[in-house]
Amino acid sequence: MHHQYLSRLSQPLREFVAHVEEQAGIAIDVIQELRLNKGGPFGVGNLEIEIQAQRVQLFAPTNGYFPDGAVRHEVLHVQRFHLDGVPKLALADAVDWDKSFSDALGQIDNAIEHMVIVPIELELHPERRAHWEAVMANVCSNLHTVPDVERSLAVCLHWPFMSRVFPDSQNFQLLRDYASEFDLSDVATSFSEQFLASSKEDQVGMLFEKFSDILPRERASLEYVNSATGTKQSPIP
Repeated sequence: MHHQYLSRLSQPLREFVAHVEEQAGIAIDVIQELRLNKGGPFGVGNLEIEIQAQRVQLFAPTNGYFPDGAVRHEVLHVQRFHLDGVPKLALADAVDWDKSFSDALGQIDNAIEHMVIVPIELELHPERRAHWEAVMANVCSNLHTVPDVERSLAVCLHWPFMSRVFPDSQNFQLLRDYASEFDLSDVATSFSEQFLASSKEDQVGMLFEKFSDILPRERASLEYVNSATGTKQSPIP
């Protein structure tokens, strides 16, 4: 990461960034994007990261938004994929390009990763709780716009995160009320317990097994990225 961005971070975070870059064998390039200036739940900006085997790009607003907690969050994604060897959920190389499905897989993958990353982020940067509460408030406020066919998937995907990260939050109560309205509470509770006790690979397999009608297994893959060995895809278990 270039010095002009590192210098804006706390010393512990600078050390973490340096560790991840060194161990991954790849630099994190920060790129300013005007479109991110009004992003995030409060409209003050947000960060995005693109992680590939040979390139990591951290996109940041041009308005100066570059808080420690948000930066750590994105670098934790790099640590997970490049250092810990955790796979990404991605469109299978063997199928035709499908932006809509690829984007959906990315959103699902992000939701799974956040179950691990956000607790670490909040432990080290407790001020970020307001950000994540606002994110989940947006999610809960939009639940009734979820198509009927995707309703159970939405509940089962958000329930593990809320039960682990914000068990006492009003937002979790809103999710429980929504699940109860459609008789999904028992399903979500059982699914969440098994989901949180499983590896990433098994979690993905559980999702594709339970929701095979909207998540065709043959169109997706587990994608491993590494600066030394490149990109490798494996079938969904």
